[in-house]
Amino acid sequence: VLTWLLYIAVAIFVVTAVSNGANLTDGLDGLLTTVSVPIMLVLGALAYLSGHIIYADYLNIMYIPESAELVVFAAAMCGALLGFLWWNSFPAQIFMGDTGSLSIGGIIAVFALCIRKELLLPLLCGVFLVEALSVMLQVASKKYSMRRYGVDRRMFRMAPLHHRSQKGGMFETKIMMRFMIVSIILAAL
Repeated sequence: VLTWLLYIAVAIFVVTAVSNGANLTDGLDGLLTTVSVPIMLVLGALAYLSGHIIYADYLNIMYIPESAELVVFAAAMCGALLGFLWWNSFPAQIFMGDTGSLSIGGIIAVFALCIRKELLLPLLCGVFLVEALSVMLQVASKKYSMRRYGVDRRMFRMAPLHHRSQKGGMFETKIMMRFMIVSIILAAL
């Protein structure tokens, strides 16, 4: 019973963390989409490998019967994200909003929980993690300096990290491409 309660608590934390990280990442045209596609591709490949008994045994990963069926969902999700990116790339004609970004993060988290790869999420969702950490550090530094010195001192010019780069004079498309490259590298790792 204690194990299940612990698992439920961890699952709630994972879904909340990844959803909020995705929501914070969705601040520039096409940014969340280009970061999420490599994550879903890796999770789809892992779902396929986990659902194939020979590959799972060879790679020494947990065999999860019928998890290969999730590959269809992962492919559909990647297709939907790429189709959305057609209209959401700079300059965006369609916006996702909080509903879309929170649900994309939730889908990624639940998908990882379904195939028992939730421990890979800090690596796969490293962009989400860094974006969320930049916001948490910004809020903490502001609260500390207000309490300690009575002055609003912030750690960054702006948070999340992509807006800080934008304030530094970097173009939106360059920020998006760099975050996409980082996401691809993290997915490859």
